[in-house]
Amino acid sequence: MTPKFFVIARVVGRDGAIDLWKDRLVELCKVSATEPYGDSYYWGQDVDGEPDTLWGLEGYTHPIGFFIDHVSSDIFKREMALVDKDELLRTAQGLASPDYDLHHYDEYAGFLKRADDVARDSVQSFVVVKHYWAKNENLRSEVLKGLAQFAEGLTSGSPQVQSALVLKECRDTSMASLWLRFASEEDWNLWERSDGVQELVNSVEANCVRSETHRSRTFNGHLGIKG
Repeated sequence: MTPKFFVIARVVGRDGAIDLWKDRLVELCKVSATEPYGDSYYWGQDVDGEPDTLWGLEGYTHPIGFFIDHVSSDIFKREMALVDKDELLRTAQGLASPDYDLHHYDEYAGFLKRADDVARDSVQSFVVVKHYWAKNENLRSEVLKGLAQFAEGLTSGSPQVQSALVLKECRDTSMASLWLRFASEEDWNLWERSDGVQELVNSVEANCVRSETHRSRTFNGHLGIKG
């Protein structure tokens, strides 16, 4: 199967905007599911002290789905006009706003859903994004290999990891990301205290200059609807 194209989006909203953002994403999630290249559109609310910040994973079977198809739909244009009208972004309005922080990826390894997960399509999951910046482009290859091996080991065990998607950034040649999903924050906390986390640190961070961890609680969306 051809690797998919993904976007991890961080959207910084103004104070008190989260409920209006959730309203906008109702229709955006609906239209995404009808688009020919649309595969995943999964959104949550930041839980690390920025309650008006959104975290999203968008997935497409071809990059054209993100760069042309989705943004050209009448519903997208209508909802973005409402975002601008209500000034939902923190510092500047419009699609060119720095409050839209996007990373573009090719799928590298891992899994988005597990066949044995009865809650694999849950829209109440707890999502953890781990970003890594390698010391150079060559070492990024080692980071990606380490993340891929690590993700392969997450297909079993407790607490259950619902998603472990390894992503290769298209524009920043030093960057790789791991998108993790758990049934609950409690499962994440249990997993974070396990030997698995130290295994992850040992396998990749020696080749990195820095890393970031971001957490969010999902409220709407869909994953892997194209299979």
